[in-house]
Amino acid sequence: MPKEIENGACLDVAEFRRLKYFYGQMLGAQDMQTEQNFFREKMKLHNRCLHGYGVVCGLLVEPVPFPKECNTEEEEEEERLRHALDELLEKKAQPDPPADLAEQIAKAQQQTDDFYKEHCKEKPRTRIRINCGLALDCDGNELIVRHPLPVDLLQALSPEDYKRVRQGAETLYVSLCYCERPVDPVRPVLSDACSATSECVYSKLLDCVRVQVTVDPPASDERCETCCECCEQACLLLARVCEFHPGRPLHEWQIHNHVRRTLSRYDPTTVIGISWRHGHAYTQDEAKLLMGTDYDEDEDKNGDEDNDPDRPKGLEIRFSGPVLTSTIRRGVLDTWVIEGGGGRAGNIYHKKGRFVDLPDTEYTDRIFYRDASGETLEPGDRVLIILRADFILDHCCQPVDGEHVGGRVPQLEEYEEDFGESPEPEHCCIPPVGYRPWTSGSGYPGGMFESWFYIREKERDRDRDRDRDRDRDRDRDRDGDSDSDRDRDRDRDRDKDRDRDRDVEHGKGGREEVR
Repeated sequence: MPKEIENGACLDVAEFRRLKYFYGQMLGAQDMQTEQNFFREKMKLHNRCLHGYGVVCGLLVEPVPFPKECNTEEEEEEERLRHALDELLEKKAQPDPPADLAEQIAKAQQQTDDFYKEHCKEKPRTRIRINCGLALDCDGNELIVRHPLPVDLLQALSPEDYKRVRQGAETLYVSLCYCERPVDPVRPVLSDACSATSECVYSKLLDCVRVQVTVDPPASDERCETCCECCEQACLLLARVCEFHPGRPLHEWQIHNHVRRTLSRYDPTTVIGISWRHGHAYTQDEAKLLMGTDYDEDEDKNGDEDNDPDRPKGLEIRFSGPVLTSTIRRGVLDTWVIEGGGGRAGNIYHKKGRFVDLPDTEYTDRIFYRDASGETLEPGDRVLIILRADFILDHCCQPVDGEHVGGRVPQLEEYEEDFGESPEPEHCCIPPVGYRPWTSGSGYPGGMFESWFYIREKERDRDRDRDRDRDRDRDRDRDGDSDSDRDRDRDRDRDKDRDRDRDVEHGKGGREEVR
């Protein structure tokens, strides 16, 4: 049911009241304001109902490096203190930090503060820069940054968040908010009825933005409709800053721009990770392990200690948000095998499988699909995985945006140790939707997710060729000089034979034989 707002209204849309002009009409400031509000509210309604909200372009958040000065003794001492503090902060992120690490960090920070006081130097300020760009907030207001916007993170915090940062909070969230700023003060020609003299008033309002930095993350937007429901957080999240320490420079890896929302009416659920590498070639044993072909369920039920808890349960697909468990049914995902090899190839057959470990809850954010055929894949085969995303619905009853654009959905990190890390792409490192990581989706719910991997061909031949090449290279390095002399003599003898054959061909050798 729509949420009632006020005065019995069920839709958060302002009344559209415009002026009706007639001869002899007397207009005042309020009438002109009503005329402006009519067009402004119309524009905001158009923006949020037809376009949604989010970043349109630009607004990349990046660190501002500290200025470099001459390399004096003071600078070297300052760099030494910074380096010592950085090493202690790195130890803090390790699994088993020393027991007195907090005391060491406090002591290093105190030494740094004493250094700046002793040399009458201002302590460096940690800053970021928001580049030019355009966005729409959830109310339909336009957020425009015309010039790079520097931000002092510590100064932008509220007093409460400032205390929390001093107490050890290390994660900050940077948002952009719409605001109006009065400009151009003038003195009215006529004084106000309530005052004897005319006071200066601002004659214009400038649409501008302000930066909001918080320790707590902004509330996530769970709305399924951006037009008819009012939003709780008008500010637009741009980036998350991790491992923030006042007075320490930031690096690019500490700023996560992918948390932002791109312009859309609805942020669809996507595929954010898979357990295999798209297009990669696996051995037969690796493919069995990856697809869960030999997975023994009885060992899990009996609690057998020999069963590896980290062993893959089957092909795993992970989503960006919760999807309805009831929509994960037979026929939604299929695996097909396209036969390869050296002989006749191209035959295709269905490899039977089933979903496992589906939770009893209403929603889930991952699925496991296990091979139930028990068939062994042959060298040269291609395994084709097809997920029909149109049939998987999320919490808003919208289908998953499953188009596998560019085959760039990354492999999940927990599988990289056993099956190798995915290489970085050489081209199109940033997806079309902006600074977010590569996922499935073209911006419209629905579609089909397709991916595949291969079974390596001729493993023994490949290993034998590799050993042969290695032995040949070793022999060449060992006998490099003698081989060079032997090759040079062989080439000289070949040239002599070629010259003698040429003479015989021209008749010289024949005349000698006659005489």
